Amino acid sequence: MFAAGLLQETRALLACYGPIKALDSLGYRQALSVLIKGVSEKVAIAEAQQGHRNYAKRQMTWFRREPEVHWIQGFGDVEDAIAKACELVSVAMTGACA
Repeated sequence: MFAAGLLQETRALLACYGPIKALDSLGYRQALSVLIKGVSEKVAIAEAQQGHRNYAKRQMTWFRREPEVHWIQGFGDVEDAIAKACELVSVAMTGACA
């Protein structure tokens, strides 16, 4: 995120809209700490990485508690994963129309 221009984007958003709530989200929060508080970019990147790991862990905890979640092996660009997702959607849509 930082390498792709997060600091510049955050600077522009801050200039246009001021300190809006959206800038308190993961990544932007750490970019603001660089721009406003003078935190080093290296520290901000480490904090963003840790924040994303924590968020992913909370998501996994939530999804594990959802009985209707279907876990598919592979990534979204793997043919088998795409086929399985399409199959699940098709079954769900057929069941919804029945």
